[in-house]
Amino acid sequence: MFRKQQGFTLLELLIVIAIIGILATAITPSVLNKIQEAKQKGTMRDMQTIAEACIAYITEKDEAPAAGVQEGPLTEGNAFVRAITEKQLDTCPINDRWGNPYVIYSGTSVTSYPGFTSSMVGTGDFLIISYGRQGLPEDFAFDPNNRSAGLFSVDTQTDYEKDLVNWNGSWIRAPR
Repeated sequence: MFRKQQGFTLLELLIVIAIIGILATAITPSVLNKIQEAKQKGTMRDMQTIAEACIAYITEKDEAPAAGVQEGPLTEGNAFVRAITEKQLDTCPINDRWGNPYVIYSGTSVTSYPGFTSSMVGTGDFLIISYGRQGLPEDFAFDPNNRSAGLFSVDTQTDYEKDLVNWNGSWIRAPR
């Protein structure tokens, strides 16, 4: 007598592969979005930690860390990092969660950022910036007359490319 062969037919395999493909297509954007959201939130937590360390430093020294000297990307062991790791932080995050360096202005150098004027800024001011997923600055300028103008909704993947900007511990460019 003939035995019935065991296994899957080609049609059954194709159906399973099609179902897996449909599920992967439906799930992938959601997973990618959650990954970017986690990186954005982690970056914002790190920036807030740096801001809190700056505030503690200002409370003690009456000026921002490396006031007027820090103007641009953080680098390992520069004056700003040395100042806040002296007492306020054990280690200072240099890069955001996308791997791009934080950009920090301290003291009067804050006026180098669009929208800030010398009448708004003193030696106790600081600005912490992440240029987002792509690491490129966007065309954002702070509007002192409308401080919430820089807040945005995250609706698409491109919203993770927007700058995150913290001025003296407050968000002037960030998700709502």
